[in-house]
Amino acid sequence: MQGPADQRPSGRHRDRQAMPSPVTFGLSVIAVLAVLGAGAVLLPASFTGSGTPAEQPEAAVAALAPGAGGGAPGARAARPSVAPPPPSASASAPAAAPSTAAPKPSRTATKKPVAKKPVATRKPTRQPTTSAPKVGAGLAAQETEVIRLVNVERDKAGCGSVRLNTKLRTAMRLHLQELGTHGDLYISHVSDDGRDFVTRAKEQGYNDPGGENVARGQRDAADVMTSWMNSEGHRANILNCDFKALGAGAVKGTDGTIVWGQLFGRS
Repeated sequence: MQGPADQRPSGRHRDRQAMPSPVTFGLSVIAVLAVLGAGAVLLPASFTGSGTPAEQPEAAVAALAPGAGGGAPGARAARPSVAPPPPSASASAPAAAPSTAAPKPSRTATKKPVAKKPVATRKPTRQPTTSAPKVGAGLAAQETEVIRLVNVERDKAGCGSVRLNTKLRTAMRLHLQELGTHGDLYISHVSDDGRDFVTRAKEQGYNDPGGENVARGQRDAADVMTSWMNSEGHRANILNCDFKALGAGAVKGTDGTIVWGQLFGRS
């Protein structure tokens, strides 16, 4: 089982369990019982049984901070990452230095024909998948419940509710489907080919993503929301009053665990 992970656009985290040595086994057990990992990523306005949570925001995909987790024992969480706003180019081209030398007379020469070089054909870029994985009625209902619980928490904090955005949901489901192909309760905010949640959202036609939470191993919507709300980074995404839209995802991995995700938008 794995807990939530939070992301703020740019790191890739892999959480894998290692077998403890005989000397450290006791300490490892205590550590596992004490902490449920969680990760979150958030993007700044200038531009996102128990399991593992992960969260990510928009300001900079940089520092990832592990969060406290809720949910079933054995779950883990990915650290948060943040994406920085796109840099603006401000450098100007240097002016040409003036020349004072008089030009030399040029000879009239017969031009030789120059053979044209063949133009290289660009390789086609990878086309993003636009068809979301099939989600059964049971998991689809859990996705809807996640959004409802998010709005309950936002109402307590004085934030407006978020509404379902199907483009964000498709981007989230596709990422969760990929995460589900990995074992060891693996979660990450970075796709296997290096894309972050900002890129994945834009591939589906949503251009204003704000933050992302992911988790793995929780039993249901209430369980995963407990994990996320017990993690500072994930909770910050859920209670970000600037966010207006949400795509929630719940996909069963090849190991039978449920991979959870929230992809927030600013518009």
